[in-house]
Amino acid sequence: MNDLLRFLHILSASAWLGATLWVAGDVRRTLALGRPYPAGLAARVAPAITLDVVMGVATVLTGLLVLAFQGVHPRTGIMIGFTLTLIRIVVVLAGLRPAWRAIATRLAGGQDVPPADPAVKRMAMWSGMAHTLWLVALATMVFPV
Repeated sequence: MNDLLRFLHILSASAWLGATLWVAGDVRRTLALGRPYPAGLAARVAPAITLDVVMGVATVLTGLLVLAFQGVHPRTGIMIGFTLTLIRIVVVLAGLRPAWRAIATRLAGGQDVPPADPAVKRMAMWSGMAHTLWLVALATMVFPV
């Protein structure tokens, strides 16, 4: 059972990393192309952000289950990684998703959104922060700390 949980933990973490890895760049590049290309963004971006959050929660839950089945107190690196993981989920929910919603609302209203728009820049910033947190969380969990 522990091997299955560990596999599910790694699988969910992998899907989590890939869910929004290219989203901010896709938004910027697609907006630069102009009409009609931005019309398809919502079909790509909204599900990717949802998948990011779902896989983040799945990663946390499977990680907690792995720890519970091992029956040991987690080392410091695991606890740091766990904390960074929770912070990352908040960054996506409180930063990345609202930035995307600001862009999506304007696109749905027929407005053009230039790639240099502040909402696009915020989306890139939040995405960068989220992926940096993911990388540091992974490093603290893998390397003995």
